[in-house]
Amino acid sequence: MEAYDTNDVLLARKSETIKVTAGETAECSIALKLFASSILDSGYILWKYESSAYNFYREDSITEKASDICYCYGEPFGAVEDLKSNWYCVGKSSNDNGTGVLYRYDADSKKEQIAEISDFGYYFTDPLYYDPTEDALWFASYNNDILSLSKNKSPSSISSVNNINAVSGIDFSGKIGLAFAVQGSSLYLVYTDLSNFYFQYGKISGDGPFVFEPIGSPKTVSDLDLGVSGAITDVAILYDGTVYVLVSNVGNSSGDSEDSFNYNYALSNTMYSRGALLKIQSTSSGFEVVDTLGWTDSWRSIASVGDATYSGTDLQPLTAYIPSLSESGNKFYGPRRFVAIKPKAIAIADCGANFVMPNHDEQQKGKMFAHNRVVTVSLSNFAISNVTELKNIKFSDLTISGTGTSGGYIDCAGCTKEDIKEQ
Repeated sequence: MEAYDTNDVLLARKSETIKVTAGETAECSIALKLFASSILDSGYILWKYESSAYNFYREDSITEKASDICYCYGEPFGAVEDLKSNWYCVGKSSNDNGTGVLYRYDADSKKEQIAEISDFGYYFTDPLYYDPTEDALWFASYNNDILSLSKNKSPSSISSVNNINAVSGIDFSGKIGLAFAVQGSSLYLVYTDLSNFYFQYGKISGDGPFVFEPIGSPKTVSDLDLGVSGAITDVAILYDGTVYVLVSNVGNSSGDSEDSFNYNYALSNTMYSRGALLKIQSTSSGFEVVDTLGWTDSWRSIASVGDATYSGTDLQPLTAYIPSLSESGNKFYGPRRFVAIKPKAIAIADCGANFVMPNHDEQQKGKMFAHNRVVTVSLSNFAISNVTELKNIKFSDLTISGTGTSGGYIDCAGCTKEDIKEQ
């Protein structure tokens, strides 16, 4: 059963199973909890990569002009928005385990420093999460094999970050925290041990110290048995309790997301630039994936044209697990994080690459084409409804290097032209 408001916004959904014996009748009642008072309609929180640093900004529409900037060095730390149109981000001025600063921007873009966050250990890659059902801003970190969380209710009025408390009930030894999502007592964690990426669901209690009760075992992407591979990059829980997870696979490996491509003219090269949005619901034994969107599961060959050689050797074609240009409107190149939560849609930063091999007949080099896009997914039919290509923004520093490459191009003997069109 699903409940909608007068604007066709989904307010809640729930299903029940009932056993009916042949020839008899049975009744089934379903109670729905509506979330009309706590539906988040956020702006677009994007970021721009420049020389190992990231500038976050928020706009009401998808744009490449940064009006509000939150600076951080190194990994892109998270930024979130609350129900009152305030948004929060963690700034960091050096690429080490130093002190971060939590900023709040109000609806009029007035910037305010809330607190310095120090002596916390290490940030999650995406350390902030906002739970609209409780109007709570969460912060996540880890250190000495311990997971820690901070819960800050009514963040529009807080002047400091509550004590960061250890979480019992989970062994975080050897783990690196990546992303998390909280709604009420439900907690989803994304972390890695540098070999695999794990997704864990459970219940959390207390306001600090916290107790985590895992439900089911942590799952890797391959454990989900979907034919999907790569790194889990973000997780979000919507008002109706549905969970969405991003998986990104960019680089030369099918099991990771590296943002760098290595090419060797004399070898057979395989390139990956793909990803998926997973729709998930919790179960009594953990969670299950109910739908998958935007994944490229087959490969295509990208070959040179004409007698393309380098150092006297024929260039081998690329084996590409990458959407073709004609498929780019319904598949991902490499989803990174959720950048807007709307009543009827979610928006995703998508960053990856496509390739064209040299054309010896036209004397054209080959090229890596970087794509930095905002992909909007309709929640009513779970389909990509809009793609906005951003020309002057890099979400990540995608690179191609190796023998037979220079300046982002793939060379061949006699190929000098660089006016290459994507195919």
